[in-house]
Amino acid sequence: PGDFAVRGGIIDIFPPGAEAPVRLDFFGDALESVRSFDPQSQRTTKSLKSFSLNPANEVLLTPDAIGRFRKAYAETFGGLDISDPLYESVTAGRRYQGMEHWLPFFHDRLETLFDYLDDPVISLDHTTDEAAAARQDQIEEFYQARREALDKKETFGAAPYKPIRPETLYLTSDQWTETLASHCTLALSPFESPDSS
Repeated sequence: PGDFAVRGGIIDIFPPGAEAPVRLDFFGDALESVRSFDPQSQRTTKSLKSFSLNPANEVLLTPDAIGRFRKAYAETFGGLDISDPLYESVTAGRRYQGMEHWLPFFHDRLETLFDYLDDPVISLDHTTDEAAAARQDQIEEFYQARREALDKKETFGAAPYKPIRPETLYLTSDQWTETLASHCTLALSPFESPDSS
């Protein structure tokens, strides 16, 4: 998904979110046929009259995703706000700069890298704990600053930024600890560790 290949008059595209890739067969500049095909056998599975080519992105503005966004927006912010450029753009099916900040609104659930790895071994350097704590603090600080600005209606001439709770977008400290505890983890250090039993 998200890949393509060009071979002479044939262009193969695997649109993100599609079940199968699509083959465009050209004769010169004229498009002769559009068909889906099996990527393993390369055999045509069906002819198509059209297909949607969406960008490879965290957010695909499908009718389902827009519906989930609208519902989550109303639940989180206490109603719909057609004057909010984010809400207006997404409702109209248009991309909005930075819409990834509201990623949980578009999906039933978010996944982490660990959801895609089969029994990974995690290696951490000696500054990992401090870096993770600093990042959690920064996320919370940004969230609180944006909440305060929204409550005070301080937009500085820009559209209001309605932040979502950090735990809906990021792993919490507890979730990070649980993730590390449930996987084989190597802690690397430039220092010699004392002997232990």
